[in-house]
Amino acid sequence: MEPKTLSEWLMFNTVRLETSNGSSGTGFFYSFDTSDDKFVPILITNKHVLNNNPKEVMTFYLHLKDEENGSNQNYKVTYVCNWIFHSSKDLCFCFVQPLFEEVKRRTGMEVFYAITNDNSIATAQDIEELSAIEELVMVGYPIGLWDEKNNFPIFRRGYTASHPAIDFNECGIGLVDMACFPGSSGSPIFILNENGYSNRMGETYLGRQRVMLIGVLYGGPVYTAEGELRVVNIPTSNQTVLSQTPIMTNLGYYIKVSELQEFKDYIINIINNDNHR
Repeated sequence: MEPKTLSEWLMFNTVRLETSNGSSGTGFFYSFDTSDDKFVPILITNKHVLNNNPKEVMTFYLHLKDEENGSNQNYKVTYVCNWIFHSSKDLCFCFVQPLFEEVKRRTGMEVFYAITNDNSIATAQDIEELSAIEELVMVGYPIGLWDEKNNFPIFRRGYTASHPAIDFNECGIGLVDMACFPGSSGSPIFILNENGYSNRMGETYLGRQRVMLIGVLYGGPVYTAEGELRVVNIPTSNQTVLSQTPIMTNLGYYIKVSELQEFKDYIINIINNDNHR
């Protein structure tokens, strides 16, 4: 398949991740803009998807690049990456170039993927132009469900449940009204408009497209069997339902894109150190 539309490109932005114990989650490709225009692709997910282990043995479900600008081949590879953990949020990333080189060594082919970068994140100005209720798209692998034959993710639609310009109870956190099931951890959440949109000032942009990454899903409020409301990480596996199993509320917590700045600073520091050697 050769992607043409924004939503089709997002089909190649995510990766299904599995750990050695069979749990699964979602990762997505990203690249920060650096001062010297170096292209440094990374993969972002939640720490708990890796069982909070920076050396977790992971299986990555990837696409292989055709001669054309697309992919009709899938490839599953088990590999140990060096994951860098966020200092305070349930976020981590790894550099994907070593993984891509390993895939090419084994197959002789390049990995085909779509990258999200600083041009597609919601800036502070973008956030100020958003209203309290915005339609969202989340891309991932809920309840272990995915297009296994074609290695494609599932798209879920929902809405902001708290104003995206205001932190929800905690710095750098927002709330979405969306069904967030096991396997969705690490899913990118976008504002995606392919046929026009309006902002909170009433300005309408007919026929204009936009895609803005606003955050990364990590958890949600649940009810216990005793009726207690708790905040938990989105599970990474489907387990047998017991009487004490928390009940999801179709709400999800996401980590705002502003928290990715810590990763950008880390990468720029590495580049600067390399340039001075």
